[in-house]
Amino acid sequence: MVEQIYGVDGFFCGPPEKGYSQLVFMSTTAGSLWNLQAIQSMCQIEQDKIRSHVHFRDLCQRTEANECCPSWSLGNYIAVLYNRSSCLEITQGDISHTLALLRACAPDYHKGILTPSCIGPETMRQKHSQCAKVPEKCTRFNAIYQLLHFLVDRDFLSPQTIEYQVPSLKYSLLFLPTRKGASMMGIYLDNLESWDLFDNYTSITGMDLGLKQKLFQHYLLLDTKYPVLAILAIFLSVSFYLRSVFITLMVLLTVVSSLMISYFLYKVAFRFTYFPFVNLTAVIILSSICANHTFVFFDLWNLSKSQNPSAGLSQRVSQTMHHFAYLMLASCFTTGAAFYASYISNIIAIRCFAVYMGTSVLVNLIFMMTWLPSSAVLYERYIATTCIYKPEDYWKNTGHKRVALSLHYVLRGLQKTLCETSKLLFEKLLPCGVIKFRYIWICWFAALAIGGAYISCSNPKLKLPTLESSSVQVFRLSHPFERYDSEYCHQFMFERLERGEGQRMPVTIIWGILPVDNGDHFNPKSNGTLVADATFTIQSPDAQKWLFEFCQKVKNQTFYYLDTEQKSTVCFMEEFVRWMDSRQCSQRDNSFSLCCNQFSFPYGSEVFLHCIKMMLLEQGREGAETYDLGLRFDGEGNLAALVLQFQTVYHYSFNYSKAKHFYEEINLWVTEEMKTAPVGLQNGWFTSKLELYNLQHSLSTETMVVMGLSIAISFVVLLLTTWNVLLSVFSVTAIAGTVLVTVGLLVLLEWQLNAVESLFISAAVGLSVDFTVNYCISYHLCPHSDRLSRVAFSLKQMSCATAMAASALFSAGVIMLPATVLAYRKLGIFIMMIKCISCGFASFFFQSLCCFFGPEKNCGQILWPCAHTIKDYSDDSEPNGTYACGGNEKQNRLRKVQESNTANEQYELQPLSRKLSDSFDNSTSTSKLSNRPSVLSEDMQAEDSRCPRIGTHPPLERERQNLQENLGDDQAVLCQCPALQTSSPYKHSSSGAEIHRERLCRDCQCRKYSPKAWDSSGLDYIQPAGVNEEGQLNKSQCSTDTAQQQSDYTSDNSHLPAADIYKIHRCLCSLGSSFDMLNISSETSISDFEQGLKLAESASSCPDVLELSDSYSQTERGYLNGKRDTLRLDLRETVFDISPAASQQNSSSWKNRFGLGSEGPVVLPNSQPDMPDVWIKRSSAQSSGYNS
Repeated sequence: MVEQIYGVDGFFCGPPEKGYSQLVFMSTTAGSLWNLQAIQSMCQIEQDKIRSHVHFRDLCQRTEANECCPSWSLGNYIAVLYNRSSCLEITQGDISHTLALLRACAPDYHKGILTPSCIGPETMRQKHSQCAKVPEKCTRFNAIYQLLHFLVDRDFLSPQTIEYQVPSLKYSLLFLPTRKGASMMGIYLDNLESWDLFDNYTSITGMDLGLKQKLFQHYLLLDTKYPVLAILAIFLSVSFYLRSVFITLMVLLTVVSSLMISYFLYKVAFRFTYFPFVNLTAVIILSSICANHTFVFFDLWNLSKSQNPSAGLSQRVSQTMHHFAYLMLASCFTTGAAFYASYISNIIAIRCFAVYMGTSVLVNLIFMMTWLPSSAVLYERYIATTCIYKPEDYWKNTGHKRVALSLHYVLRGLQKTLCETSKLLFEKLLPCGVIKFRYIWICWFAALAIGGAYISCSNPKLKLPTLESSSVQVFRLSHPFERYDSEYCHQFMFERLERGEGQRMPVTIIWGILPVDNGDHFNPKSNGTLVADATFTIQSPDAQKWLFEFCQKVKNQTFYYLDTEQKSTVCFMEEFVRWMDSRQCSQRDNSFSLCCNQFSFPYGSEVFLHCIKMMLLEQGREGAETYDLGLRFDGEGNLAALVLQFQTVYHYSFNYSKAKHFYEEINLWVTEEMKTAPVGLQNGWFTSKLELYNLQHSLSTETMVVMGLSIAISFVVLLLTTWNVLLSVFSVTAIAGTVLVTVGLLVLLEWQLNAVESLFISAAVGLSVDFTVNYCISYHLCPHSDRLSRVAFSLKQMSCATAMAASALFSAGVIMLPATVLAYRKLGIFIMMIKCISCGFASFFFQSLCCFFGPEKNCGQILWPCAHTIKDYSDDSEPNGTYACGGNEKQNRLRKVQESNTANEQYELQPLSRKLSDSFDNSTSTSKLSNRPSVLSEDMQAEDSRCPRIGTHPPLERERQNLQENLGDDQAVLCQCPALQTSSPYKHSSSGAEIHRERLCRDCQCRKYSPKAWDSSGLDYIQPAGVNEEGQLNKSQCSTDTAQQQSDYTSDNSHLPAADIYKIHRCLCSLGSSFDMLNISSETSISDFEQGLKLAESASSCPDVLELSDSYSQTERGYLNGKRDTLRLDLRETVFDISPAASQQNSSSWKNRFGLGSEGPVVLPNSQPDMPDVWIKRSSAQSSGYNS
């Protein structure tokens, strides 16, 4: 039962209090609420939405008549003042009279004269002198004060608007007679959660029901479906890309296992007791990282599969892991280090997230390098081989089988279309677009990065929080709870005064307690214990004098404010001296014998402690108003601390700049004063209402520091993994650009820099690493020496996986946008932005930088003195194969430019298409071979015997002998003639050695293949067995003779293993080399429309295979199918690329079986009669990258 208020105010159950539920009303038409329709509308909405609820009577405060108390609303106050039965019966005249009454009393209220102490009977008002100035009509009832203090906004009848004839009332507050808390959850979910809280006049736009944290927990569980759907979208993308449910489940199990092990380490090994909610975002972040790495791994796996289908699983794993392990080490170490860098933050949630997320990335590294390859092997060995073939008639028996077959054909067609589109986009258009428009990309993305840096660091920057941590934003800004905390709580005077807004800033100086936090720095619930200052003392004469003078020093400062209502304790020493001087000494009273005016200041230590305790006891016995002198005693009665406080001229403000100015000025002054203090008072420190400033300061300074440190650590880790300075600088530049543009967009989205937003920004560097490192490592491992070849190589190898990972994360972010919980929604927005921007910077900006300044050969590479081998390239100009930056690079570049002025431009178009324009040379697709004879390779020497014979199977030996008979004397050329260098640049010097090589070249040109060598039967004879009409060789049409020859060859070699038969074909007919040679630049282009010589794309589907039809049975030297301008070679600088040692051993084993030697050349006829044939050597040197 609530006690009634005196007089007319007895209509309400006491005054309104902050503990009651509150609703904020606003005009629907954005007009004023001070009119009859709006006031009655507020009463009606309260009746419909609140009092009509079935549980309202159980929750409301009750009167003596056991009825629910009326609400503290504008209408009810007017009804009480003019004796109306309800707010629905008030008239326009009542509203006008109330406005006149408020207009007369508002000036006294805003001056601070009209206070609750002035309200009531006249005897009560006479006790306060300032109340005499207030008109009696304003103090007769408390309704006037409560209307101005609680129910109307601060701008209504303020000193600036009081002269308005019709003042505007923007907001009005309604207090419900129900306590805040979980009991209001039912009413909110049933009637207030909907969006129909309005009528034609007013609407409920804000509320404070004490349910914010409770409702947050409710929505946190309810909105879990959105991150679950986002994770599901990521793994559906993985399943769609890999077309394997088994692999997708294995990747999901990898993510779950990594998170569980990281949680174990977090709790047990690191002994963290606090696990913040933001750590759960690691599930989505780690899923995105795993998805990207999975896409890259299986792209490399399928590439090894297509380049070397005869290789076993162990060799395939070795070839794939050669690139993938290097990529994983660079990516995960860089990402983990970027997350760990956030550990320097003072915000506990960010520090915990940094440790947990960094640990999860490193644990995931182990799983991805062990679990994922093992899953791929299991899939290839036990799942991919279990497909059961059914004849076509089986699928035509019943209707549902025919439907399934039709659907299968449709899906296959769609898959083929997507594959072709992806191939055209990522292998042709994207490399060409990046290379040709690199000037535009660099300028565009550099401008974006500069703009993002200006927006995020200069103007307007991220908005700092304006709310205490207890009112941190958890829902979107449009939510009524958030609108009340962020907007409306500042509009009403009682909230402003309670939050300290507009009040004087106090300064509290403390001695005796050290400012030490000995609690758990990773647990916000651990406050620690007080640490006493052992040197603290004020009994000494020097300390007493210093404290006495300190009072005058404070009063002389410009920031000191003399508060007449509240006495400051900073001058307690003056009070004590005055008290001692006022006491006359007496021998009869022991209390006056020691503490009296016979002692002069400063007092002795024992006298001081005894008398100051006596002064405190005396004030307590007299029953006077308690006055805190600032002295603190422990349980044993000893003086433990001294707390002095005074008011300043500064007002409390949410503005960070004003609070910073206040803190810096006071801190500087206190620090200087403590230097002059005697021993025992030098450890003093000050505090004030600085909780919000502390949060703002941490967020404003630490966020950028953490971001910069993360970028610096990323550079160091990349440098340690790649050992290439240029690539590390370019990668970090792209990462920094991604972060700056992302933060700039967050500023434009008007994000407020709270703890969650600061955490996202701190994690931005870690989330920006993946895509850039993909291209960086691919560029670094590319076997080509020139930068444009490397850019095209890395784009064709990594762009598809990168784009797919970005698309998966973008879809996951879109799914999380409808969430009510702000953390989920902002996480979705952040993931969408960071991944798309990172993909753009990595694919265009990083690659464009590499087009201009990317390292060539070993340029920028840190070479250790103990290193015995340096990466070699086929087109190295120096005999030893090494390359150094500086003058040599410039000379080589100038020499290449002099050789062909148009070579670079033609070269840039090379990734676009295999069919080039007529402006290119007829014999080659580049100008590197045009109108110049072939030059002898530097690293090849003529040998007398290049055909070692190793014991082989008799059928294979017979095949080799038949081949030698068909080739005739040309076999000697294959085995003895030096292979010719077809790469560029050509040498202009005419040394004796080169002249000798050219003579040897001309001698070799005189020896031709016989027509039989280019007969279709000769080539068809050496095709592998088991090729069906949908096989890897020729998917279109095959002649009857060719099919017959294939079947004959199969029958003759039916006893051989399939791998050996495939090796025969690879030895004699294939122009490619091993899996390590990605066929991006040495493709053989056919411009004729007739069926003829076809070369399969090795990077996407099947190995390089050469098929000839019967129409090529009669050819001449320099002609192909009776035509010229038919054969084009897309040859670049690098022709003799190097395969790994394992591939070398495998290839040499089957080459030697036919007596061709391990380095036998491949001869291609030239289409120009005055040009020599092209001799391509299959090198046996070693390389660490993919061939081209």
